[in-house]
Amino acid sequence: MKPEGWDRMSGPDKREDAERLFTSVRGKLIIAQALAKAIEIMKEQEYPERSNIEDMEELGETLFQPFFSMYTSKLL
Repeated sequence: MKPEGWDRMSGPDKREDAERLFTSVRGKLIIAQALAKAIEIMKEQEYPERSNIEDMEELGETLFQPFFSMYTSKLL
């Protein structure tokens, strides 16, 4: 969740908080979920962007485990 006072925080403070979240376990979980959902939707498109899908799979499989596997066990 955004910290209290988010709207009053400076740009650098917002960035610092976002970087903290990004490198946290929760951040890895959120990004893994977002990648998995995006891949699922993109694969269903009429003209799937294969290179983007594969790059997203690479990111999930290498940088966001074990969470990526939790969301993709039925997809891959």
